[in-house]
Amino acid sequence: MQLKELKDTMLVPDREVLLNRLVKINHTDVLLISITLEQQTHKLWTLRKLPERSPGPDEEESVYESEETFSNRELMQRHLREDTVLDNQQEFISRMIIQGQSMTFHSSESTYGMEQNPTFYMRLQHFIENGMELAGFEEVELERLSLTCYEQESSEPFPDLDLDQELDIALKFDRTFCAIPVHTDPIVVEFGDSQNETKYSFHDPFCQKKRFFYVNAWTRYDIWEETQKTFENPASEGFTAEEWQRFKEQRMEVNKSVCSKDQVLALVQYESEDNIQLNFYAQTYLDAKPLPSSGMSSTSLFFASDHEFGPHGLKTRVDSVGPVDRTFEGTIVVELMSYYAELPEKTIKI
Repeated sequence: MQLKELKDTMLVPDREVLLNRLVKINHTDVLLISITLEQQTHKLWTLRKLPERSPGPDEEESVYESEETFSNRELMQRHLREDTVLDNQQEFISRMIIQGQSMTFHSSESTYGMEQNPTFYMRLQHFIENGMELAGFEEVELERLSLTCYEQESSEPFPDLDLDQELDIALKFDRTFCAIPVHTDPIVVEFGDSQNETKYSFHDPFCQKKRFFYVNAWTRYDIWEETQKTFENPASEGFTAEEWQRFKEQRMEVNKSVCSKDQVLALVQYESEDNIQLNFYAQTYLDAKPLPSSGMSSTSLFFASDHEFGPHGLKTRVDSVGPVDRTFEGTIVVELMSYYAELPEKTIKI
């Protein structure tokens, strides 16, 4: 690292207002340290404890194994468990009202107390030297601390605060969704237009209630055929020939991460109480190893039903459950792994 690069990681604000306000967000202690103005950029700085996490029963011997050694089921269960433990679905502070003045945040960045992260230590040193209160954090292991900065919208001014008055603060959190792990027995689904009259249910641990749903049938979606149709169109307006070619290459790589060319995607049609989004997966997909990654980011595919309402009078939803052979028309076994719960807007007054 060059000296100029080290300087760029340092925190040397032109102006700083120390807050030192402790708040609980998702049952976790978070310290609002200060707001800073540096090089025309305004930021809110926070320090939070990361929750302690015990490995699951299937992780104790494999904590150092590469993710490539796990099945899709094991990876999914791990990610769902981590999301639940970290409870990070509603931790982004979208807005802070301080003395009636607004700071709207468009992004955040976190650093962690690891030995290989000098940025964390330099910034923490700056705050400690400037009077950050350590109460409640003094005996926390450094690797369990996270330092986060929220960057304010550039169109908003830096708050002009009266430091002789109380710093009344309110934190705003936008409406969002989070994946909630659930469990049901495996479900056998017929191909085509057959109607399954079985009413299934699961316990919702988030709302503490029993929910019901119907799984009607499964159909096929040929991602390769749809991609070819897209490629047959002329380059979209605004794309150069080189950009269009690069887009096509990227699209092919994404397809390969979803299914092979001799496969199609199986789509399950279902109806659910309160029209909640359920996340089904084929049992064969869950037990398989992940497809080799091209190093590109994954893509999310969304599908709509041809019918607004299903045979049971509820709105119909469609979910991709995994790849199947192109000519397969038999029954498939699916498992419900999670559903999306809506978290409403939230305000915390300090």
